[in-house]
Amino acid sequence: MARLAKRATMADVAQYAGVTKTTVSRVLNNKGEISPETRARVLQAVEHLGYRRSWIARGLATDRTFLLGLIVPSIANEFFTDLVRGAENTAWENDYKILLCNTEGDWDREEGMFLFLKDIQADGIVVCAPRLPEDRLVPLVEQFQNVVVVNGQGIAWRELAGAIETDDAGGMRLAVNHLISSGRRHLTYLGGPPDARVSTERYHGFVHALQEAGYTSNPEWHTACHPADLKGGYEAVKRLSNVLSGIDGLVCFNDMVAAGAIRALTEMGIRVPDDIAITGCDDTQSATLVQPSLTTLQTPKEEIGALAVNMLLERISGQRHHETVVIEQRLIIRESAP
Repeated sequence: MARLAKRATMADVAQYAGVTKTTVSRVLNNKGEISPETRARVLQAVEHLGYRRSWIARGLATDRTFLLGLIVPSIANEFFTDLVRGAENTAWENDYKILLCNTEGDWDREEGMFLFLKDIQADGIVVCAPRLPEDRLVPLVEQFQNVVVVNGQGIAWRELAGAIETDDAGGMRLAVNHLISSGRRHLTYLGGPPDARVSTERYHGFVHALQEAGYTSNPEWHTACHPADLKGGYEAVKRLSNVLSGIDGLVCFNDMVAAGAIRALTEMGIRVPDDIAITGCDDTQSATLVQPSLTTLQTPKEEIGALAVNMLLERISGQRHHETVVIEQRLIIRESAP
């Protein structure tokens, strides 16, 4: 059986390059004054020997683990899949690794993820759409300090963490105004989980946009849906089967809810968009795969993930800004609501 080759050490690199281990460390960590010739010699030695820095040793030397926690409520939701991609790519470019934590929207699981990341000494946390109430979220953010919250509810934690929010109320205004301009007057909202900030903001945006246009919607017809698969929107439409004749527009929490709604309406012989127009939100892959293709609010998901990590790295480096960055949405018009 072949033996594995001995892993090159920093001492091997130093000996090959004819320098000290301290010089090698400075080159690898980009610290101190090093001549271009010496730097080139060290990097040549690293490449020749196939040297890889020890993660543990690097952490001991810098007092960092170079691990970032990313907490999301559902890996099944395409919104978070794209956000994770942006976050992970940015972390990688900055020599950090992402540890993904999926809570399934469970309060205790979300709290447990915070505590776990603290135990393993992750350098920072991005938490997306936290479900925890403020009296439980704030103490966790206080313990960790290096935290960025994406679409979080409340205000108490904002003095402790960076914040990124999507302008969900503004997005709903775009969707509602588009439906009204196309002749729709009887709109209903299929919402998301009631303990999520985006659900509240989108619902309020929907109601206010209707009021601004001089219309109202029967609140008894608004219903919450599970947003991660087709089942949520499908079952919501089935629950509304007795009143669908009085509805000519559905505004949906996200694209998956909208796709489920389209499936249910098609089974019931109701035409989209002729009888009922539908809009979604987030412009995920589902928006172009469903038939008819989905009019939806486009959210720059990968950019949000990248921005969150960059903001977190700034906090880790000592730049603890407490500003809130607001991300605007734009309406993408397709076949479901032309």
